[in-house]
Amino acid sequence: MNTRYMRLLMPVMFMISAGTFYSCNNSSASEEQYSEYEDSSLTRTEQKVSVMLLKYSGFSKEIISNGKLSALKKADLKFRTSEVVTEIYVKNGDRVACNQVIAKLDDFILKNTLKQNAGQVGRARIEMQDALLSQGYDLRDSAKIPARTMNTARIRSGYDQALANLELSEYNLNAAVIKAPFDGIIADLLLKQGNISSTSEKFCTLIDDNLFEAEFPVLESELVSVKPGQRVRIKPFSSNEVYIEGKIARINPVVDRNGMVKVWALCINEDKDLFEGMNVRIVLEETVPHQLVVPKQAVVLRSGKQVVFTYSSGRAKWVYVKTGLENLTSFTIIEGLQPGDSVIYEGNFNLAHDSEVVIN
Repeated sequence: MNTRYMRLLMPVMFMISAGTFYSCNNSSASEEQYSEYEDSSLTRTEQKVSVMLLKYSGFSKEIISNGKLSALKKADLKFRTSEVVTEIYVKNGDRVACNQVIAKLDDFILKNTLKQNAGQVGRARIEMQDALLSQGYDLRDSAKIPARTMNTARIRSGYDQALANLELSEYNLNAAVIKAPFDGIIADLLLKQGNISSTSEKFCTLIDDNLFEAEFPVLESELVSVKPGQRVRIKPFSSNEVYIEGKIARINPVVDRNGMVKVWALCINEDKDLFEGMNVRIVLEETVPHQLVVPKQAVVLRSGKQVVFTYSSGRAKWVYVKTGLENLTSFTIIEGLQPGDSVIYEGNFNLAHDSEVVIN
């Protein structure tokens, strides 16, 4: 093929190649555009939401405080004398009935002391009788003895002192046995059998865990909402499910230097979920009438502002709001919404204005 022929053929070949390349690129672009359109149409789904009709209702205003529980009846049980502990009939956590025996001491020395004091009373009585006979009186006819003469004879003979010692020894012997003063549960029992008891330290603590008192502080400014007999809810920090109903029992009529007032609420421990010294959260409720109330999850933040989405003709509408009162679950709305609005309270977290939604 000569050079002149090749020069004529090259422009034609270039045009064919360019056309082929354009056709391939155009086909690839069309497929990519269709793929994007196809993916977009597949992923565009309507958001399911839950909707409530907004209307006026009572709002449960809550005052929340932290406090500590203490049993209404609680006793530290001690031995009156220092002797060896011979018997312990209970352990921590055991329930006991009133007058049930809890522990005993070795009572040999106590019984011996009682016998000695009883003998001392007998000797003192003889001495007293001798003193009266020397003055012409018979102890068997005590009604005829002048009070002053009788009193002098009792003192000189040591009869009254001997009686006091006898009574004390009887008391100590009885106190060698610890009995429950009321129904309750044993706690803080640390002494072991065979050890010597201490008169200055408790042997154990008895707690009546049927009735507890929660002590908690309230701000001076909130005191107007707190009244004796008012219902409260008591929630232990150790559980997210337990709520105990209680009532305000008393209010300390003193404001401390921090502007706080001490309040006590009584509660019945029916299910035995409460313990002595337990940390609890107290919720006081007061109903405020004629409020627009929405669940807390209905209010979301957009650009640092509070927003509620309302439902209208299958779309979510973005509305700026201003909230008022607040409790654990709800807000009151003071600006932005009106009675009759359909408020979206579930499925609203990722919504945008005018998003298509379906009521769940």
